[in-house]
Formats: sequence, structure tokens, C-alpha cells
Amino acid sequence: MKERLFRLVKLVCGLATIGLSITLTKQIGSLNPWNVLNDGLSSTVGITIGQANTTVGIIIIMIDILAKEKLGIGTVLNALLIGRFTDLFVGLNASLGLVPKITEIWLQIPLCFVAILINSVGMYLYLSAQLGSGPRDSFMLALTRRLPFSVGTTRMLMEACAFTVGVILGGEFGVGTFIAVFCGGPTMQRVCKLLGFDVKKTRNESFAETWAFLKEWASDKTKA
Repeated sequence: MKERLFRLVKLVCGLATIGLSITLTKQIGSLNPWNVLNDGLSSTVGITIGQANTTVGIIIIMIDILAKEKLGIGTVLNALLIGRFTDLFVGLNASLGLVPKITEIWLQIPLCFVAILINSVGMYLYLSAQLGSGPRDSFMLALTRRLPFSVGTTRMLMEACAFTVGVILGGEFGVGTFIAVFCGGPTMQRVCKLLGFDVKKTRNESFAETWAFLKEWASDKTKA
């Protein structure tokens, strides 16, 4: 149980770190494609970017369920918590004025790489907990099984669609958006390799497996 609690804490810390990276990219006008969509939805509907993130995540989870993808606790927490952490950090930044709105490209570019690094650390913590892939990743796998494209091509198509809809809705983007598209994946791979985690060997735990473990643990406790 202690090992699983540690993984859960690791997962939540990873989601909080991802929320921090989104806050920074928002301040430098360089949101990644999915967050361009969230930002566009936010400005159109009149909700926060975090609430938009949660809304999109829940919708995609519903699609994942219809597609019969294997989901886990991490999948649901991803959809529910990243948005909350993002709004928390956005609010704290507004109150404390830690990172002002930055429009100068010469400042945006280096800060974009800082945000990518922070996000990569968050992704490492989240993925290495192995409690379920994110809603969008599950959706990507579902599409890959049904379309004649590779995983990489499917991911690019998904991000292109999210970006296009986000721009139409008025989502903010900048030079860092395109840097994130091309540098986000390689940076995450470098961070995972540096920390000794092989993404290819990840085996995410499903809800069924978590439930079976909890039942066995409760049974052992009762017998004791």
C-alpha cells in the first residue's frame, strides 16, 4: 500500500508540475496546441483555462470509454486536476505578480524552453507513476488502431485539429507554440532517460487492477 500511495503522490506532483508549465506558457503567449484550444474555449464560453482543460478532458474520457480503451485512476485525475492546478497557479501569479505578461520574442523563446523542461519533468512524474495514461493519449491510441496512420502522424493530426479549432475560437499562441510542438517530445525523452525511466516499458494500471488490489488489501486487513 505504501508503494501505491507513493505512486499516487508522484502522480499528483506530476500533474501540479504540468499545471505550473501551462501557467508559464500562458504568460509568455506560447501555449501548446491543446492549450490553445483550452484558451479559445475559455475566452468563448467565459470560463477559466483550467475549467476548459477539465471540460475537454472529461469529454475525451467519454470518447475513450466508447472506444473501449483501458483507463486508470491517473486518466481521471489527469482530466480533473491539471486544470485545477493551472487555475491555482494562474491565480497565485496574478496575486503575487511573479511572472508578468511577456510579449518580447527574445524573452519568450528562452522561457518557452524553461516551460518545456518543467512540463517534461511533470510528464516524467506522471508517466512513471504508471496509474493510467492521459485522456488524450488514450484517444490517440484509439484513433491509431482505427486509422491507417502511425502514432506520430495521428498525434500531429490531433494537435493540428486542436490548434486550428483553438485559433478559430480566439486561443492565444506564439512562436513558443511551434517550439513546443517540435521540442516537447525530444525534451521529455531526454528527461526520462536522465532519470532512468523507459517510457516504452510503461505498463499502466487499469481501474480493474486497482480495484482488485484494494479488495485484496482490505481482505488481508480484515483477517489480521
